[in-house]
Amino acid sequence: MGANRIKKGERGEVTKYITRNKAIKRLQLSLHDFRRLCILKGIYPREPKHRKRVQKGNSEYKTQYYLKDIQFLSHEPLISKFRAQRAHLKKIRSALGKQDKHQYKKLRKTKPTYKIDHLVRERYPTFVDALRDLDDPLTLCFLFARLNKKRFLTEVMIMYCRRLTVEFMHYVIAAKALRKVFISIKGYYYQAEIMGQTVTWIAPHPFRPENTTEVDFNIMKLFTEFYICMMGFVNYRLYQSLNLFYPPRLAADEEQDIQEAEAEDRSESELERVLISERIACLNLNLQKSKEEEDEGETLDMHLLEESVQNVKMALEEEEKLNKFKNLFQNLKFFLGRETNMESLTFVIRSFGGQVSWDESVAEGSLYSESDETITHQIVDRPNVERKYLSRYYVQPQWVYDCINARMFLPVQDYFPGVTLPPHLSPFDIITDLYVPPEKEKLEAMKRGEIPVHAFPQEESSDEESDDEILGGDEEAEEDVPEEESENAEEEKEPEEEIDPEKKKILKEMEVKPGIHVRPKDTTWKDEQDHYRLSVSMIPRKKKRIYRKLKRQENKQFCKAENLRLKRLSIEKEKAKKAENVKKNKANQEKKLLKERTKQKAQ
Repeated sequence: MGANRIKKGERGEVTKYITRNKAIKRLQLSLHDFRRLCILKGIYPREPKHRKRVQKGNSEYKTQYYLKDIQFLSHEPLISKFRAQRAHLKKIRSALGKQDKHQYKKLRKTKPTYKIDHLVRERYPTFVDALRDLDDPLTLCFLFARLNKKRFLTEVMIMYCRRLTVEFMHYVIAAKALRKVFISIKGYYYQAEIMGQTVTWIAPHPFRPENTTEVDFNIMKLFTEFYICMMGFVNYRLYQSLNLFYPPRLAADEEQDIQEAEAEDRSESELERVLISERIACLNLNLQKSKEEEDEGETLDMHLLEESVQNVKMALEEEEKLNKFKNLFQNLKFFLGRETNMESLTFVIRSFGGQVSWDESVAEGSLYSESDETITHQIVDRPNVERKYLSRYYVQPQWVYDCINARMFLPVQDYFPGVTLPPHLSPFDIITDLYVPPEKEKLEAMKRGEIPVHAFPQEESSDEESDDEILGGDEEAEEDVPEEESENAEEEKEPEEEIDPEKKKILKEMEVKPGIHVRPKDTTWKDEQDHYRLSVSMIPRKKKRIYRKLKRQENKQFCKAENLRLKRLSIEKEKAKKAENVKKNKANQEKKLLKERTKQKAQ
């Protein structure tokens, strides 16, 4: 019996995990290659429920992986490629040590490479799976497209990221898939709806980020290597769904593109192949389609016909609203100032059917000049404009983003150059039910039609003044009543007041006082509390943790909402104090001026 006894660490949860050092020894890879393989294959460290049991009583922190994941990695053909690269590096170092220049140049040209196309299909069996996981790839590609060339970051990778992001933005413009936009300190938040999936990404502000030592760019580079391959497949499939050529071609230059493609030399460098033309990167020109789409009438799905008539009407109304929202800036012509973020504004305006242009000296892709009289809106980010046209509105860039989030045209006068802008509300609010700022309430009222959209903010103050004037006029009218009428009114009231004291006593005795009704104590609150406690006590022990966690999250959200309310109250109080101080200062200045004038007159 003692020989067949199971030893500690041979059964149970211990056998499911393996440490990182043991995994590296089993796969015979370096730490860098092991990390690269795990990132490309999508395998990450796991946190065991009972760490002390897994580590056989050792409480020291060790990185743990699933054993089945490491066994899955051992069959990957990329391991042989990594080993070949490591051997090739050793040969290069030995050639440098021997100062053999001929061998060194030969080895540099014959560096072993590998492909990761099969990993994209392996990790994302369907196209919808790739769309669901598109948030991080887009954010990282947009970031790397703005970075400078570094020792560990090649220029080819930067240009690949730039090209893929421009191609994706062209697809969003052609499909009119953009839904939400928000500007923050981190950058520009965009949200698009692509084939029923919501994709959210962040694009940095239009300046080169500074070099930091806090971020490990070597690991980010490994992620970007896989994301570049993935984005290439995704962009190709998206362009195919809209019958667009991939790589993209401009619709106006079809013959020129064909001639250039025929005249291309096969010996061109990789960087020249990756570069995207400036005319495509300007996002202001339409792309060429491979096939002409046939105009089909509106068709309803079969499952909608089976449902009730009300559901079908609701679906049709929602579709009409969405189509109006997609064409929000249709028949509008914008002109962008050179100080604005032209790429973001062009991307946003063209996604909703608007036309954009800028000065020819700024960048390529200008369609019309500033003197064009058909321009409806000119976007300016300066307090003063030298030359103005009466046939257009001059607005700040925030007007465009706020109109998209509100899904309607907002009052233009709130966004004139030099005017203090209204708060830029986030469309990604999480605590909307607990805390609603007054600006959002006003916006909802404008959507419902309770507040006229084209009303100037000064009209409200004028209405208040008119009401005060009316009230003041009534008071003056009461004060200006003739003395005879006032005396007659007093005479009429006098007989009511002159009552005999005996009659007063009798009336007091005859008064009927309301009886005091003793109500039974309201026990509903206590009953509800007792019922709540009983329901909580009936929750199983395993699910109580989840319940308590949810309760903690609710309390945190409630605390956040309360903090926002208190912050708002403190800000409003400070504003009121500042306004009072300004009024007092103005009054004191006026008094001083009056005193000086009276002195001058007396002299």
